[in-house]
This record gives sequence, structure tokens and C-alpha cells, in this order.
Amino acid sequence: MNPGHWQKRYQSQRGAVGSDPQQPPLSLAELLRQLEELAQRLARLQAGIANLIQLQQLEASAPAADAQAAAQEVLRLQEAADSFELELAQRVVSWEHLQETFWQAVRFGGLGLLVGWFLAWLVYGL
Repeated sequence: MNPGHWQKRYQSQRGAVGSDPQQPPLSLAELLRQLEELAQRLARLQAGIANLIQLQQLEASAPAADAQAAAQEVLRLQEAADSFELELAQRVVSWEHLQETFWQAVRFGGLGLLVGWFLAWLVYGL
């Protein structure tokens, strides 16, 4: 057995940064940049959740005397909630997450098609 194999396997199970041989190790600056992006995403997520909670509270207890102002506030919060939901949906379904799966489907689907044609040629062509 190759002793390096066990070390790579152990690191990949531990989740070590840069343990993937196809991915170069990340620098400290890159890790800090990714951490800052995550902090910004968390702040936007918390703001969106706060807006949704405020919207639900306004819809539940809207006073009749202040109906015009409440309706405008509800409309503003509804638009903010819609844009927040759209942003979340775009983050969930992005090309970066689907790229590997897409290319595997193309590769193996094409390979299956070629094998099927070859087998059909063998059966019906001969």
C-alpha cells in the first residue's frame, strides 16, 4: 500500500483545506475574502428574515386608522421579501453548483448513446 494514499484519505475525511489534489491550496487572503463574503451573505439573510417577520407582524395587526400608511409599508416590505426570495433562489440554483453534475450527465449520456448505437449496429447491421 502507498502510505501517501492513507494520508490523503485521512485529510479528505477531516475536511482539510486544500486536500483535494485537483484544487490548489487556498491562500490566507483568499480565505479571508471568502469569510467576508459569508459574513455579508449572513447579514443579508438576517435582514431578509427580519423584514419577513416585520411583514408578518404588520399584516397580522394593521390598524384601520392608519390603513394607507400600513398598506404602503406592507407593499414595501412585500417587495423587499420578494427580492430576498429571488436572491436566495439564485444562490441555490447557480451554474457553479450544477456545473459538475451537468458535465457528468453530458459525458455519460453521450457515452450511453454511443454504446446504444454500437449495439444496435451489431444487432441489426450484421
